[in-house]
Amino acid sequence: MTHIRQNFGVDFKKIRENKSYTQQYVAQDAMARSTYTKFEMGNIVPTITKYFQILNNLDMTHEEFNYIHNDYQLKGKDAILYQFRTMAVNTDISILINVRETTKNYLTEHKDNIVQDIFYICNALITLSKTNDLTQAASYAEKVWHRISQLDKWYLTELRLLNNILFFFDFDTSLFISKRALIELEHYSHFHEATALKMAYSMNLIYLLMENKNYEQALEKADSLILLSKEKERYRILGVLYVRKGIILTKLAKNTEAEVWIQKGFNLLEAIEDFPLKKELDKEVLYYLNHS
Repeated sequence: MTHIRQNFGVDFKKIRENKSYTQQYVAQDAMARSTYTKFEMGNIVPTITKYFQILNNLDMTHEEFNYIHNDYQLKGKDAILYQFRTMAVNTDISILINVRETTKNYLTEHKDNIVQDIFYICNALITLSKTNDLTQAASYAEKVWHRISQLDKWYLTELRLLNNILFFFDFDTSLFISKRALIELEHYSHFHEATALKMAYSMNLIYLLMENKNYEQALEKADSLILLSKEKERYRILGVLYVRKGIILTKLAKNTEAEVWIQKGFNLLEAIEDFPLKKELDKEVLYYLNHS
């Protein structure tokens, strides 16, 4: 049976005492109280199954416990994954370069598919930023897709990776990834993080459909995502959706309705003072309205 490699007993004891839990309470369904006492003293190491049961009795996840164990700091791969999530909402090249160096250093001592993928993604984004050469940048993104495309199932980590490189691929590949990702995410209806990913993929799918001039389907997806954005109170996304719905309606020759939706989106973004996003959407409106 698999055992955890480190002795966490001292930390478990501190947490238990801070919560005013007895050893009997924390040990229930995992092991005898006398055995748990030995674990807190560092005399034994529990199996993975028992470790997770004890954590459950302490009302704590492995991620939180590991963070506490490391003196409330992220280390190694955990730090890289956190930096990667920061990348998803901030494309500042200095951040990308920093993450790339961190992953490069980590990979000199560890073999890890996910960290390797993050390294490739950083290279793709940095190359595109510096050269504007999509073909050159895509060569890195394709390494990530080559690995993940061979998997029978995608989990949240793989879905996050793909969401960062979706637009490096041709339309058909991007559309396939988006649709499959949304199917995979249906299994995670009770995960908060999955909701954010679902919204990101749905937004990307709307953009792809617009680029392919499939405006009827884009409108259907936009209306669905508008309802979800309202429910989750994601006003930044809602502002973008209103503007894009207006663009779509223009393309469908429903100009009167279109103007209302575009202005509604801009008003919302002004209300939350996201002026940089409003500026980008101004360009998007001009792009679509000036192209047949």
